[in-house]
Amino acid sequence: MTEKATPVELPWLDEPRFQCFGCSPRNKIGLALEMFRLADGRLATDVTFSDEYASYPGVVHGGIVSVLVDELMGDLIALDRGMLAFSVTLRTKFLRPMRTGTHYRAVARIIREGKGVVHAEADVIGSDGSPHVMANSAYQPISSVQAEDHMGLVGADRDRLAHFFDHAIG
Repeated sequence: MTEKATPVELPWLDEPRFQCFGCSPRNKIGLALEMFRLADGRLATDVTFSDEYASYPGVVHGGIVSVLVDELMGDLIALDRGMLAFSVTLRTKFLRPMRTGTHYRAVARIIREGKGVVHAEADVIGSDGSPHVMANSAYQPISSVQAEDHMGLVGADRDRLAHFFDHAIG
């Protein structure tokens, strides 16, 4: 996990209405994930979960792990394809339990696009290199106009965020 990485600024974090559980530093109970770009172009994040995110003692809850991989893949699509997208399917394979207080790296990549859907994969790797989670998901892009209905973004709020997403909608 010593691979060279470049920090990534998520442009929507400056928007006060964004309280994303995965990435917003303003969400007091969220993960506040910080993303970085690996040399090969994949998006990654390093994480150590506290006991507040446990299911059984010392074991990270599977739903929290699903948030981790969904957030990473969704942010990758937003950054690389310039479009906001919601997950349509999310398949998470838990290979071994993730422990609280233990360092992990999650890495995501886009694997294909077609028929209005973007497909991505993510892996969560332990500090010893052992795989813990493999995930894949399909994402449906939405435009800022659709965001009016789905997220309640209207008027100036929608217009201010439109440039983050609409330039890649075909």
